[in-house]
Amino acid sequence: MYEREGIPCRHILWVMKEKGLKSLPAAYIKTRWTKAAMNMPMFDLGGNLIEDTTNMEAVKKKVGHLWSEIFTCVSMAENNEDCLDDFMKLIDGFKQSLLSRGNLQASGDKGKQMETLLDCPVPEEVTILDPNKSKNKGTQKRIKGKREQATEQHQKPLRLCRTCQQMATHDSRNCPDKVGY
Repeated sequence: MYEREGIPCRHILWVMKEKGLKSLPAAYIKTRWTKAAMNMPMFDLGGNLIEDTTNMEAVKKKVGHLWSEIFTCVSMAENNEDCLDDFMKLIDGFKQSLLSRGNLQASGDKGKQMETLLDCPVPEEVTILDPNKSKNKGTQKRIKGKREQATEQHQKPLRLCRTCQQMATHDSRNCPDKVGY
C-alpha cells in the first residue's frame, strides 16, 4: 500500500509500535501529503508544465487581500451615493487603463471562456422546446413494441385449433382461416 498509494499500511505501523517509535520516520512521509506539495511544479500527462504553482499562493493571497480592500471600501461608501459614484468612476477608469494595455482581457467574459473550454463557438440562439405532456392520472398500460409482442407470442404454448386442426398459438375463436367476419 505504501508503494502504490504512499500511505503506510497497518503492518508498518504495527512494527513501529513494537519497536517503540513514537513518530513516523521522515523516509515514510511522502511529499504529496505535506504542505510542500503545492510548491512542486505540476505536469500534465504529456509532461508539459501546467502552471507555476510556487507563485500561485502569493498571487492568491494578493487577490484575497484586494477583494477584502474593495469590500471594505464599498461598505464604507454604501450610505453615501456621491462616494459610491466616485468609487465607480475610479474602478471604471482603472478597468479602462487595464484594457488599454492590450494584453489583458476581462476574465468575466463567460462566452469566450466557454468557447475556449469547449473548443467550439457559442451558438447565437438556443431553442428550447416544451416537453411532451405526460398522462399523470390513473395507471396507464405500457405500450409494447413489436419485438416484445413477438417474443411473448413465441413463448405461448401451442394449442389445437378446432377450426384448422393445427397446433398453433390461436384457437377456434380467433383462427385466421375462420370465415364470416
